[in-house]
Amino acid sequence: MAEGYKFPLIPDEKYKASIFFTAESSTGSGADGDRAILYMPEGMNFADGIVYDNANLNLAGYLVEKGVELSKGPPGTLENSFNNWTSQLNNLLSADGTIGTARSLVENGGGAALLNLGAQTLAPGDIAEGISSATKITANPHKRSLFRDVAIRSFNFTFLLSPASQQEAIEINKIVKFFRVNAYPTLRAGELAYAFPTRFFIEFRYKNEKMQDVPELLPCYLTSISTTFNPRSSSLFKDGRFNETQLALNFVEERPLDKDDVEGGN
Repeated sequence: MAEGYKFPLIPDEKYKASIFFTAESSTGSGADGDRAILYMPEGMNFADGIVYDNANLNLAGYLVEKGVELSKGPPGTLENSFNNWTSQLNNLLSADGTIGTARSLVENGGGAALLNLGAQTLAPGDIAEGISSATKITANPHKRSLFRDVAIRSFNFTFLLSPASQQEAIEINKIVKFFRVNAYPTLRAGELAYAFPTRFFIEFRYKNEKMQDVPELLPCYLTSISTTFNPRSSSLFKDGRFNETQLALNFVEERPLDKDDVEGGN
C-alpha cells in the first residue's frame, strides 16, 4: 500500500500528531486500502453514551421486583413475604364494592394507602383519581432507572487545510475525493440494492508511533462530509485551485462497545 495522501506534505513541528484514515480494501481483507494522513486537530471529543429509561413500576411491577429480590434471600423469606402481600391484597380485593367497605379500609390506618395503590393499578383512571382525592394519598409510582442500550459512538473531525504550494492544493483535492468516494455505497443487483460503503480504520499517532492515551476506535463508517472552499478568503492559485479548504468529517462506529472493548483500549 502506498504511503497515502498527506497534509501537510512537508513535515512541520506544529503537526507532530497525525490521524491515519485507512479505507478497507475492496477485497474486505482489512485495513490495507488507500489512506489519508491529516494533522490532529484541536478539541477532539470522545463521548460514551449509556442509555437509561425512566420507568414507573407501579404496584404490579413493584411486587414483581420485591418478589425477585426476596427469591435471592434465606429459605422461607419469599414464601413469608408472598403470604403477607397476598393477605393485604385479599383484604383489598375481597371488598364487595360498597362505600362502607372502602371507608372501613381508609379509617383503619394504612388501609388508605393500600386502597389507593390497588385503585391505581386495577381500577379505571377516574375511580383511582377519585379515591386519591378523597384520601389525599397518591400512589408511589416506584420510578426506576432501567438500563436499555449502549449508544454507538460517533466522531467529528474538522480540518482547515491551507496549502503552502500548488502541489499541496492538488493533494488536498485528492484527500477530499478519497473521503467522498469511500463514503458512498456501490449499486448491486442491477441497481436494486446497495453494497455497504467502505469501512475506515482510524488511528492516532505521535511522531508516527501509536498514541497510548487516546481510545482506540472500532471500524467506522463515514456518515457525512462537508467541504467549504475558501472559508476565510477569496484568493485562488494561478490554476484556479482554492487557497483554503475546510473539511468536516463525521464517523460512526460499526457497533456499540461493551466492557471488554473498553478494558481492551477502545
